[in-house]
Amino acid sequence: MNNKPFKKGISYFGVRNPKLAKYDFEIIAQAGFTHILQTYSEADLQYYPETMAELIDLSAQYGLKSYINPWGVGRVFGGEAYSELTGRNPEMAQKGPQDEHFVAACPNHPGFRAYMQKWIETVCQTQVETIFWDEPHFYFEKQNPEIWACTCATCQKLFREQYGFNMPRELSSEFLAFRENSLIDFLRWATDLVKTMGKRNSVCMLPPWFPAGLDNWELVAEIPSVDELSSDPYWEKHTPRSEIAPTYNHTAQKLVGLAEKFQKDAQIWIKNYHIVAGTEDFIDIATQTSINKGIRNIFAWSYMGSEYMSWLKSDNPSLVWQTQIQALKKLN
Repeated sequence: MNNKPFKKGISYFGVRNPKLAKYDFEIIAQAGFTHILQTYSEADLQYYPETMAELIDLSAQYGLKSYINPWGVGRVFGGEAYSELTGRNPEMAQKGPQDEHFVAACPNHPGFRAYMQKWIETVCQTQVETIFWDEPHFYFEKQNPEIWACTCATCQKLFREQYGFNMPRELSSEFLAFRENSLIDFLRWATDLVKTMGKRNSVCMLPPWFPAGLDNWELVAEIPSVDELSSDPYWEKHTPRSEIAPTYNHTAQKLVGLAEKFQKDAQIWIKNYHIVAGTEDFIDIATQTSINKGIRNIFAWSYMGSEYMSWLKSDNPSLVWQTQIQALKKLN
């Protein structure tokens, strides 16, 4: 793994004016980054497809290879972008144990897959290098384990076909296996389609403390069309310094082990948002720990300490940015 080219990436979103993005791309390239992740939401697909292609082309002019993620699409993937898929298509919605509708689309629903096929075909017509499947998950609320999905008609039908009995209304072992296999089936379908269009696939898996439905990372690693395994074990504002290195050590070791076993690339993400003043060194700790474990593909979320999204903004965005740049200089 250590012989593979280094990748130093940063996520970038919120700017859809190429004249302004050009200024940022130059800063990113001069800072030593080799890659950029550009978000591609439902709004981008509907209103900005040509603009997005222009932005991807423009970043390439600065030597930045692009990852693209389905940002918040259907609420099946991570991201702060709003989704209107289930508002326009309520039959797509995931359902809870009491048949309550959630704002997330069901990855098993044929309508959602048709939408994602359009998304994939549109994005893959650009100069994108890698499609970044960002935190694929079923709907959940971390603080409320009683809220979970999905019991929609499509899932009930598939469950009955696979197990020979009706879907239970509790988190049984069969239901948990069904939900995980559903995400694997979706990823296999989506990554296969991407491969037919000549692009790479990276799958970013949520850390185990999120009950997202995809716990067995080896199932992802086994998918032939997945090129890269990734995770983002971000810390909370109250996380003590003593927990950063052990968490990143464990996650990086797990990713490297799977990557070596299945001949994939390994990637890890460093938190560059909600950084509390005085904890900027957490960035260096996480980055250095990952490098020491053999990770040679490190991305950070997001550009300039997330200063231009007030909800994600770090206390000292400039210091966050400079800290991450200096930390990545050790990746050589």
